[in-house]
Amino acid sequence: MVSSVQSSNITQQVVPTPPPPRRADDRAKSDLWIFREGRREVSGPAMLRDLVRRLESADSLLDCLIQAGELESALTDLNTPAAPAAARLTDALAVRLCTGDANSGIDPNQLAGQIEAPETISISPPEGFTYYALHPLDFARVTDRIADHPAACAVIGVRSIGTTLSAVTTAALNMRGRAATRITVRPSGHPYARRTELSPEQECRIAEQLTQSAQFLVVDEGPGRSGSTFLSVVEALGRLGVPRERITIVGSREFDSGGLCAENAAERWQGLHYVCTAPSVSSRFLNFPYIGGGDWRMYFCGAEQEWPESWTQMERLKFLSPDRRQFFKFEGMGPRGREVRERAFALASAGFSPAVFDAGDGFLSYTAVEGRHLRKQDVSPSLLEQIARYCSFRASECTHAATHNSELGQMLEFNVQQEFGRDLKLEPGQLTSAIPLLADGRMQPYEWILSREGKLFKTDAISHGDNHFFPGPCGIAWDLAGTVVEWELDAQATEFLLSKFRQFSGTQISQQFLKDYMLAYCVFRLGFCKMATSTVAGSREECRLESAYRNYRAKAEQLLASRSIE
Repeated sequence: MVSSVQSSNITQQVVPTPPPPRRADDRAKSDLWIFREGRREVSGPAMLRDLVRRLESADSLLDCLIQAGELESALTDLNTPAAPAAARLTDALAVRLCTGDANSGIDPNQLAGQIEAPETISISPPEGFTYYALHPLDFARVTDRIADHPAACAVIGVRSIGTTLSAVTTAALNMRGRAATRITVRPSGHPYARRTELSPEQECRIAEQLTQSAQFLVVDEGPGRSGSTFLSVVEALGRLGVPRERITIVGSREFDSGGLCAENAAERWQGLHYVCTAPSVSSRFLNFPYIGGGDWRMYFCGAEQEWPESWTQMERLKFLSPDRRQFFKFEGMGPRGREVRERAFALASAGFSPAVFDAGDGFLSYTAVEGRHLRKQDVSPSLLEQIARYCSFRASECTHAATHNSELGQMLEFNVQQEFGRDLKLEPGQLTSAIPLLADGRMQPYEWILSREGKLFKTDAISHGDNHFFPGPCGIAWDLAGTVVEWELDAQATEFLLSKFRQFSGTQISQQFLKDYMLAYCVFRLGFCKMATSTVAGSREECRLESAYRNYRAKAEQLLASRSIE
């Protein structure tokens, strides 16, 4: 999160995420809406052409597999005739990844030529590959812990990421001499109360596999906060007569079923066999200090009483080189990872961020800058001018081409009602931007470093505007608002910032528009800190997050009060 350091596991969904409803589970009642819908609409033919180009150029096999899984998920969601061909392509790439043989199996280029993609498809980031350093081969390695009797395996992947994971799991089982086939499903409904419906064709396949005494493997990256996705698939199998003892769930993290938010989760989970993968991508950093989970503050933020708050469970993997000259941060695999790397290189090339290099497996290597992190009292005209210049650069170079329906307004209205008991009615499109971009999202003073040579660098500038939290694609006003809030700028300093931004970008941001974004920013941050607090009860981090929550809440109250006066 700092010093060039640059994050919930939520399950995938087809429809926009609804605001959390009132629930019986007390742990979930006070949840605010901080996770956004990550789906976006893209050109199907363009995505297919891009994948074919990468296959023909022998691009990263891992990235091609992840992209093929995304394409298969999208086509299967639409139930298009091309979905089976897309599945065969994913399977072929999974075989190559598992065997390490670039020439094994069916030619992927030939399979790609059999796919016809619709003009528009909806895709969402496979979060484990994009945010959590989950390597597909982790699911291949775990197959040696799957009981080998019976030999037949019916693999069920949970879309979206479960598409790729199921293909890898199936390929690995087949390599071990197991008779394995796969299908994928898309649970629907609220994230805390998913339900899985199987198609008639899938029901027939499961019935056939039941007669063959197959073992059923349910594969996904979770369980998430609720556990309801895995449970919904298990219960759908149960409705078809699959005994629970024949079901094995394969996920990516250990968990306590008593802490899951789905209704009666612990009781519903009882008796299920669960196998957890072991993370592998960080194995080459065994001799490097780990600086994820908030530990970066020990190296970069001085005395502990000065540390900023952190939702430690949501942080990316980070490692510091033994000589402390480089640090490595996981920024994502697959298509989203490529986009992040390109953004990082552009910011470094423009001189806004420290030098950065591709370190493989979704990691970037950042040059550690010798200098000091700034504080609120460091604000000055020259600093604000550089921030305005930086925001202008992002406004022109970090635009977002994919179709995206912003949920910022809905988030703000819901959270204000939930937190303050007040009905806030925004005009349609009040927080939308004609030219959406990927904001920085982290404009806090400690995210800026003044080097020993007097050069100002922006750190942690790559991922926060496009992860699974808000804001997502939005206007540059999000970063300008974040600057005003985090640096506690007065009216004069705010006007100076806006005037400099107008000078560099040619874009006028009105004070009222900025205030709307400031309110949205504060309400999101208070929700973020509030939910994070519930995950670190009894720790020092809880105090920091509680303090930050109250600070953002007070600022939001002031902004709401000013709206009433106006």
